[in-house]
Amino acid sequence: MSLPLLHPIRRIGAHYLFPSSSGRSPLATQKVSWKYMSTNVDQSSVHVAFVGLGNMGLQMAMNLARNKPVDNAGQGIRIHRLTVHDKNDANVTKFMNLAETEGLDRFSLISSAPDLATLAESSPDFVVTSLPTCEASEAVVETIVKKLPSDHEHGTIFIDTSTVGVSTSRKLHNLVTSTAPQSDYSDAPVSGGVKGATDATLTFMVGFSSPTTLSSITPILEKMGKAIIPCGGPGSGSAVKLCNNAALAAQMLGICEAMNLGEKLGVDPKVLAGVMNVSTAQCWSSKVNNPHPVVAKDIGSGASANEYEGGFGTSLMLKDLNLAVDAAEEQGLAMPVSGLTRDLYRMADSHGYGSKDFGVILQFLKGARV
Repeated sequence: MSLPLLHPIRRIGAHYLFPSSSGRSPLATQKVSWKYMSTNVDQSSVHVAFVGLGNMGLQMAMNLARNKPVDNAGQGIRIHRLTVHDKNDANVTKFMNLAETEGLDRFSLISSAPDLATLAESSPDFVVTSLPTCEASEAVVETIVKKLPSDHEHGTIFIDTSTVGVSTSRKLHNLVTSTAPQSDYSDAPVSGGVKGATDATLTFMVGFSSPTTLSSITPILEKMGKAIIPCGGPGSGSAVKLCNNAALAAQMLGICEAMNLGEKLGVDPKVLAGVMNVSTAQCWSSKVNNPHPVVAKDIGSGASANEYEGGFGTSLMLKDLNLAVDAAEEQGLAMPVSGLTRDLYRMADSHGYGSKDFGVILQFLKGARV
């Protein structure tokens, strides 16, 4: 079955419009028509579990807890129960305190699970994961799917927003569907950074096995993002994300080099960034997450304004570059720029910058410490 590629979903009322094609390859250019697909979820009693409350996951889970309708008419699914888990108890405590401060328990039942087995035994309708490595995603999904109650009538849909390898996504899809035939797994990595996670403006790149699964998960994703893009079958979302991040890493490296050069030549960083952002160098790394602290403070956006804390970690970008370059090598494809970019991020990581936002490469390239 061919699945639609890169056509955002549109919603009318409680229904979702999905692109359909004539059965041609999802990688082919195609004319797209639209068809209705109603959700199969009981909108009055949805139980969502969320695993992984790091920089991204915490903000995404908070937006699920806020449980806002997806349009001004109040349409959309309502989360009746939200259960969270993280192996780091401090992250769970932080989430629960934030939820309590905002009074979010008035919208739904919010609780934490002490372990994955307990979470699975609560029979969630959806399990959303936001985890740092392929190994973590595999361990979490495998533990939960094997602990789901056998009498869980409608099954559980796993929504993996982590950035993992294509082979990992396909392996997990096969594991879930073979272990619990009523359940399903969708890879739905994100783009937009911590700011996008906080503002619920993320882009989700979705790999899915059927229109029914896509229809079911879309209302959940809409609470955390602004663009849900069907990319194809299982693993396609992960493939698109690796391509995106390979381009992003090189983009950031170019902005860092240009900002350093401009400063050495006596140009005010704010002036240089201002020119870039109305010229051909304009990009996310120059406009939203500028790596120069002076610029980030001026525009009020970017982890560099906070000593590169709270953004997308250098070690995580290195992981994504490793996955992208490894995938290219498996396909016999040359990626010289990504290979060089990976080497530079590997050096930055080995010099202690791993936990800092990946824009810290600006400081690494000029030999400064943060």
